[in-house]
Amino acid sequence: MSPVHASNNRLAWSAKRQGAFGTALGEADLNRFLKLGAPLIISEAATHWNDNGSIGGGHDWIEQRGRDRQHVTFSITDQALPVEFVGYLLGLMFSSETAGATTGGAYSHGASFQPLDTRPEAWVTTLAVGEDDLAYGVQDVACTSLKISGDRNERLQAGGEFVASRIGDALTGSNWPASAPLRYLYSYAGTFSLDGDSGRRAQLRSFSLELSSGIGTEMAWRRAASEGERIYPSWWPYTPERTMKLNLSLLAESGDLATFRAAQQGATPMAVVISCLGETISGTNPAESDKLEISIPKAVFTGMNYSYEEGLMRIELEAEGNYDASTGGPVAVTTVEGGVQEFLTTG
Repeated sequence: MSPVHASNNRLAWSAKRQGAFGTALGEADLNRFLKLGAPLIISEAATHWNDNGSIGGGHDWIEQRGRDRQHVTFSITDQALPVEFVGYLLGLMFSSETAGATTGGAYSHGASFQPLDTRPEAWVTTLAVGEDDLAYGVQDVACTSLKISGDRNERLQAGGEFVASRIGDALTGSNWPASAPLRYLYSYAGTFSLDGDSGRRAQLRSFSLELSSGIGTEMAWRRAASEGERIYPSWWPYTPERTMKLNLSLLAESGDLATFRAAQQGATPMAVVISCLGETISGTNPAESDKLEISIPKAVFTGMNYSYEEGLMRIELEAEGNYDASTGGPVAVTTVEGGVQEFLTTG
């Protein structure tokens, strides 16, 4: 029986990913600590087979049952998350990272959708969750969707949906990693540009970027194995059902309504860039700050509404992205921070 604790708000994670599906990271690799504002709700679900209607039973009632399939799902609810963990989740969602150093000496992490022929299945990792000094591992974790959002009053928010193959036994002989001050981002600090016009920051009131990785969980059981292993998934395959959606709320300037209305009706692409900044990274020269930047080179507005608040026009936009060669898809997201040289190296 898998352990279930009264509160799963402690999370230990690793900058590494698993070397292979079915091979969990070791406890020593789970060396980064995060206490979530809302506990994880982990569902370990199973489907069963039975012999109902089988010939030879001599009656109409079930005699035999067994587990057919079993896997795990959980959510991280939208909440303020530190820049380091947001960058890690982005790499896990896209199964991709382009890492490097900035001119100031901080670390840059870029992620975007990958071609299915070169990245047919999701990267996976191992997490430890639990409470106090009690913990258990969750292995073969992949991200099915991720949301990043911000407004002018809060720290940057993020949350997502995840799948995993199984819950492991209770971890023993180790303590939670040491806690450290967390570094957050703010959507009111940074840049916001539309079609190259970078003077839009004062207009932006809120945004949310929703990403879906396109994992086809129904295809995750693919190989014959021992009876004990047969019930578990053996990979998380990607499908073309990948999506991105951006919602924007901004105060209008003169002519904005006409411009966005024409762009929405004509499906005219516009370049959208949103960046959020945090604290200055110690030791960087020239000084660098913690950062997240969303770049959508060909955003198409699929929805538009407007209203008046305190005499000012507020415009609500929904956008999707067309393919662009510079991002290899519709969107690219980059984080800059000073603590991890590269996320999701092979464990």
